[in-house]
Amino acid sequence: MEKRIERDERIVKLMIQKYCVNFHNSDILCSECDDLLNYSVKHLLECPFEENKPVCSQCTIYCYSKSYRNKIKQVMRFAGPKMIYEHPKDTILYFFDKLRYRFRSVKINKPN
Repeated sequence: MEKRIERDERIVKLMIQKYCVNFHNSDILCSECDDLLNYSVKHLLECPFEENKPVCSQCTIYCYSKSYRNKIKQVMRFAGPKMIYEHPKDTILYFFDKLRYRFRSVKINKPN
């Protein structure tokens, strides 16, 4: 199975490329989108949770600076909904990771 960080890296690259093609009319990444991709990959590789990381929307640590956080949110809002059609396997794995983290982080109180 593909490692989680590698998969997230591949997915963020796909999303940023989709965004750049649509909004910056470029088949290759413009400097702004390339900068965002490099920043995102750097933070993925430095994630303290490593392979057990939550999906970024459920993370308790804000590792992106405010300006980059706003940029990646724009990218994800645009490209995220389109991923189900173009990359269904990745989308299903994303939702599986989201549910897995949610259930793993819930504490179950046992009745006496």
